[in-house]
Amino acid sequence: MAKKKTNKSKSTTKKPVKKDKEALAKKEYTEEEKARIDKYNERLERKPVKVKIVKSDSGDPNVILQGLKDPLYEVKLLEALGTPDSDLQNRLLDQVIQTVKGTVSDGVLDKEKVASAYNHTMAILNGIQPQDELEAMLAVQMIGVHNVAMEYMAKATRTDRVDFMNTYMNLATKSLRTFAAQMEALKKHRTGGQQKMIVEHIHVNKGGQAIVGNVNQGGGQSDKTSE
Repeated sequence: MAKKKTNKSKSTTKKPVKKDKEALAKKEYTEEEKARIDKYNERLERKPVKVKIVKSDSGDPNVILQGLKDPLYEVKLLEALGTPDSDLQNRLLDQVIQTVKGTVSDGVLDKEKVASAYNHTMAILNGIQPQDELEAMLAVQMIGVHNVAMEYMAKATRTDRVDFMNTYMNLATKSLRTFAAQMEALKKHRTGGQQKMIVEHIHVNKGGQAIVGNVNQGGGQSDKTSE
């Protein structure tokens, strides 16, 4: 008795091709791309101090600091908060975290939201890197004003009342102006209030006289200062 042949249909589904990491590593980048990659890696290495939620034996969430064994732990806190004083660090963080919506409800802290607010705040402070206690206070104020402004803008988009929308947007606008003023104050503090003068053109005539400024070669009057 002849055996029946079973037709085994070959699967036409192609296996996913694995990424060739070696090929990616060998990819030749332009100098501009290399600079961007280096900048990304530099920022990536400068990781801020973070917290995480850990359940206690009773099941209640506890906020726990991460990276306590990191030799740069205290250095990272100094870079993010502009002060080595741990009491002031905690005070500044407590102040700014309470400006995040939902972290405090009826006087009770929501630890899940506190942990999220802490990590977001530290990421921002890690970018600002206040250089002293004055800059640290200004930095947390800037974050607080930003949080308030975004909350007003969110409320404006959620209401159908035009009068409420106008009120919220006016408050948001005032907050955003305050934020811009804070940025300017931080800039002035860091530069010592010095202003930079840019000389666009310097022309020296035959007589040795220098003309500084924008010189119009079209035959009309030129905006220039002679020395």
